[in-house]
Amino acid sequence: MESLWEAYADESQSASKSPSPKVNFYEDVFTEGDSDLLSKEQTLRDEKFDEALLKFYMTNKVKQLKRKLTATRTEKFKKQKSENNEQVVFTRYSGKYFSSVAKSLTPHQVSVIHKYGAGSFLKFEKTDVPLRFVKWIAGKFDTRTSHIQLTSNFIPVTKETIHNILVLPIGGLEVVPDREAGRSFILSHFNVPSIPQVSYFGSKLKTEEVLSDEDIFICFMTVMFQNFLCPNSSLQPSSEYLHLFRDPANFMKYDLSKFVYEWLVMSTNKFHKATKLSSRRQITLGGNHYSLAVAYLDSVDFGLKALPDIVPRVLVWKGSRIREYADLDKRSGNSFGKRPLKHVAYACKVQRKKLKCSQHKGRRKSFKVQNPEEFSSTNCLLCSYQS
Repeated sequence: MESLWEAYADESQSASKSPSPKVNFYEDVFTEGDSDLLSKEQTLRDEKFDEALLKFYMTNKVKQLKRKLTATRTEKFKKQKSENNEQVVFTRYSGKYFSSVAKSLTPHQVSVIHKYGAGSFLKFEKTDVPLRFVKWIAGKFDTRTSHIQLTSNFIPVTKETIHNILVLPIGGLEVVPDREAGRSFILSHFNVPSIPQVSYFGSKLKTEEVLSDEDIFICFMTVMFQNFLCPNSSLQPSSEYLHLFRDPANFMKYDLSKFVYEWLVMSTNKFHKATKLSSRRQITLGGNHYSLAVAYLDSVDFGLKALPDIVPRVLVWKGSRIREYADLDKRSGNSFGKRPLKHVAYACKVQRKKLKCSQHKGRRKSFKVQNPEEFSSTNCLLCSYQS
């Protein structure tokens, strides 16, 4: 056993005395040529990565542009479709034309209008009434209850409203529409084969043609009814009221306030029905736009910009005032109703007093005045207004 350990010790000593094997350590195992090759491979990999990244970017960018173009085309198509489906609203109402005819009357023609008691109609001045504003009000006008219905308030519109605005006769004889009588009267009186356009009657007043007093009255009233009081969808005046002009002396005895009011309600009701029909591309908004706009604006609280409470309102709302105050009440686009309504209705602010004179004793007129005590029993507001 000891001999074995001795032999092992001898081998260990001999191994320790033998020289150690030489190990070479290299700082860089790659030669210069191998380093260049690695650099080229790395550069090639970077170039391929850049190409792949660029390709990925371009692919996604193209897809993004395609989606954007598709969305734009879709939006444009929907807009065109919406525009094609949008109903175009037009009207024959033209206070501008009526006022131009009234201003062109000669002194003799003016005296004829006064002679038949219709001098108050000459008080109307050229007034700008925006169609989009009246369209918005008409959309809020409930013809069943005769109210301009807003979110939580309403504005009543009655024949008294029309009377306070335009000082048309109120009460008196009922106007019974008669198409056949009106048509026959115009055809025979002017010796024409069909009812002419309204410009025919306006031209007669503007030219130097010698007209009888009756012709002057008929032409003036036809222009006023067709372009201002009761416009329809045609260039020709409606034959429903033309028979009223046969007797100029008794014309002011009719309840014109009621007739104009009922025409406004009827026209607005037709407008509502037409807007519900998708097949209708053009719809007409008839009726007296001026009265509808004034009825609404008179109930809106404009604060320090409030207009004086003068009756008839036609003396206040003239020129560009309706457009200016409509802009004050504008929300955005074609939407209005920005300002609050008055707490007290305009009709409750003024007092009513009946005034008469010997000339108008047979037909008493009811007027709303701001200060009734200023008028004595001998003063007639109808006479003072028509003078």
